[in-house]
Amino acid sequence: MLYDVKSRSKWRRKITANKGNSKKLWRTFNSVLGDINTDETSELSADQFVTFFQDKVDSVRSSTESTPLYDVPYRSTRTLDELTPVTVDEVNKLIGSAPCKTCQLDPAPTWLIKDNSGLLAPFIALLFDKLLATGRFLSGFKNAVVRPLLKKPDLDASQPKNYRPVSNLPFLSKLLERVVHNRLQAFLDSNDLLPRSQSAYCQFHSTETAVTKVYNDMLLAGCNRRWTGDCSVLTGFISRLRHRGS
Repeated sequence: MLYDVKSRSKWRRKITANKGNSKKLWRTFNSVLGDINTDETSELSADQFVTFFQDKVDSVRSSTESTPLYDVPYRSTRTLDELTPVTVDEVNKLIGSAPCKTCQLDPAPTWLIKDNSGLLAPFIALLFDKLLATGRFLSGFKNAVVRPLLKKPDLDASQPKNYRPVSNLPFLSKLLERVVHNRLQAFLDSNDLLPRSQSAYCQFHSTETAVTKVYNDMLLAGCNRRWTGDCSVLTGFISRLRHRGS
């Protein structure tokens, strides 16, 4: 009884502490709910998964290859000619903030790298600098351990279409990805190159802000008497948007 009380109190504190951070909040929820049981995936072989996912990618490519390229309005005269050097402090911060997850392809566990970041950060920073300067990406960084996970626990585990492939990347490749991302994001932000209404991959934006934008536009259209349809249709559409956003 006392254990249950302490456990509930602990998770309440963690949820409250992560209230303003959606990423940490979802991690907390996943910890509470536990992992989805994927033992049933043994019914399908690795070859079956590979064939299904490869055919799916090929199908998407063939159906979109004739689509014209999107004309992105160019609003800046600046170009990204070179990337700023990688510092040891930056690498230390990235290692410290990274989740403690280890890939089977890693030569050392992530917790060991974290414990020795002070010794390893200078060498990692030098490696990343060389890769950015030469425009190379190590072949070992391109590999990943791919695991099929059921999209929902109640789906038929014998159907490959009910799975999504989740890639577990080497730790250093994820650090390098974050290094490049930070530089690209800074360039895009400083030159105002991202669409104002974009929610994906933007800080402080999410599906919730996207739904809020659409909802607000509909209300404005209704107030300006531009909406002439049945109000129940509008209400139902907004309800579906909210459901998808959640």
